[in-house]
Amino acid sequence: MSETSDIGCRIGALRREKGYTQERLAQILGITGQAISKWETGHGLPDIELLPALARTLEISIDVLLTGNKLTAANPYDSEYEKDEYYWGEQPSSLAEYLVSLDKGVARAKCLLDIGSGEGRDAIFFARSGYRVDALEISLPGIQKIRQHSEANALKVKPVHANMIGYQPSTDYDIIYSMGSLQFLPPRERADHFASYKRHTVNGGLNAHMVFVEKPFIEVAPDWQDHEYFYRSGDLAGYYHDWEILLCSETIIDCSSANIPHQHAVSSIIARKT
Repeated sequence: MSETSDIGCRIGALRREKGYTQERLAQILGITGQAISKWETGHGLPDIELLPALARTLEISIDVLLTGNKLTAANPYDSEYEKDEYYWGEQPSSLAEYLVSLDKGVARAKCLLDIGSGEGRDAIFFARSGYRVDALEISLPGIQKIRQHSEANALKVKPVHANMIGYQPSTDYDIIYSMGSLQFLPPRERADHFASYKRHTVNGGLNAHMVFVEKPFIEVAPDWQDHEYFYRSGDLAGYYHDWEILLCSETIIDCSSANIPHQHAVSSIIARKT
């Protein structure tokens, strides 16, 4: 199969996954349905100027759109997520619980993006609390667990199978949230990603994140991966210096992931767009 055919098949599969007809996708992009048909049948490629809009609409990065590599690559947690038990547990994080309490029970009709949702423990909790949740996760077993749990309980969670690196939201959110996942963002790309999170948050909306901070007296966790990168103290506050800071803390937590007790130094922030 040619590269053109590969890209066309990928566009078609992603379009169908989003529930778009060729005509609807063409309308969003401001082109003809015939152009979409040519892409998907391997008789043409999107103009380079269309790639950002096409990737945003299909909720993936341009790299994944063109190569497919990042979605097919094995995720380090796939084998754990395939098990019946929950690697991270089923109880929501303390940050998720505090965020909901801070939002003062006015979650109705609010939309939330959970970045790096894992097996969905916080996404499920947010949905039970009344939010409409988009759960962004690269691990397909993780996505399947999220889907099964949410459908079984009639919860409003939409799994989004995509890599957070290069991901551009296609809509604005009331809350953008992450719990211990943004260490996968390469340091040189973080500023652009946080700028995107802020840009895709509605006025008055919240961003809430917990990241791992490097400390010389804390050993690296046993399940830390080569492509995970620590933050420095104060990094989160720097990204949100122009927002109202509602919570900014740094602490040491106990963890038993990989069934080995260990500790992390973590930094948390909740900030409101003003």
